[in-house]
Amino acid sequence: MKLSLPISTALVGAAIALCTTNAIAADLPPDPRETPLVRSGLIYGWQGAYVGFAGGGSLGRSQHVDRLTGRDDTPRFDVNGGIFGGTAGYNWQVMSWVIGAEGDLSWAGQKGSSVDSGPAGNPDFTSFTKVQWLGTLRGRVGYTPGNFLLYATAGYAAAGVETGVRSSASGAVMDSASSWRSGWTVGAGAEWAFAPAWSAKVEYLYAKFEDGGFATPNLGTAFDRSHVALDDNIVRIGVNYYFSGMPVRRY
Repeated sequence: MKLSLPISTALVGAAIALCTTNAIAADLPPDPRETPLVRSGLIYGWQGAYVGFAGGGSLGRSQHVDRLTGRDDTPRFDVNGGIFGGTAGYNWQVMSWVIGAEGDLSWAGQKGSSVDSGPAGNPDFTSFTKVQWLGTLRGRVGYTPGNFLLYATAGYAAAGVETGVRSSASGAVMDSASSWRSGWTVGAGAEWAFAPAWSAKVEYLYAKFEDGGFATPNLGTAFDRSHVALDDNIVRIGVNYYFSGMPVRRY
């Protein structure tokens, strides 16, 4: 019985010390070494359908080659002009990566010409190439560091092309033909979301089209073209509207 008092006193003292230690620890800031690291940020919502319009310029090159001899009847010459049209597409987004599909169709005012050497080097004729419309159907892969979207793009390209021969003196068209040209395109661009649901973009595309020939019944078979080559460098700016409203999400 004589030992019970000291033991009881020791137990009470230990309990008081433990409570005091816990109270002090509760008032102290947490040890950063024991705090789990939680990262957070914002993702701009590029996912969804959109429509827009774009305009700019197209700098192309063309060449006419003789059907019978394979001789270059013209050197490569410039085919330049403005373009303007509409765009529609859809994006899928995973975190900061954006994958999408886009199509566009534009009026084109491209044209160019060169003196035609003809079957006997006759400078009385001029060959010409005109691009009347341009269209593409492309895939896009991009990265968004916020309200900017940087992307690469590639796919199918098509153009409505008129080629022909005219009199160098009067400018009268002697023979011509219009055709649908298919090809491929590759490029890159950037979009900036400047307001809810709205973005502005700048884009560059290189397009290469299949060769297309035309007959010259009014000038004889000596002027027939086995192929007329065409490629294009397209630079345009535009505005897109996103139906989703481009919400900002936290992660």
